[in-house]
Amino acid sequence: GMACERRLLEILRQRGPQTLDTLCELPEFTGAQVLLAVDHLSRSRDISLELVGPREYQVSLTEGRA
Repeated sequence: GMACERRLLEILRQRGPQTLDTLCELPEFTGAQVLLAVDHLSRSRDISLELVGPREYQVSLTEGRA
């Protein structure tokens, strides 16, 4: 939902890029909610996903969108 998306963007602005695993461990949201929000934000190009290891993704704000 919107609350989860807003929170993810806030975290990325404050802390810089995060792994998907780290974001999925946020206490206030379920992993499923985070994955859904990440999917939505990547489709709208607000965030970028990069494969940085086996099954490990780094999530960052898309350049120029901060």
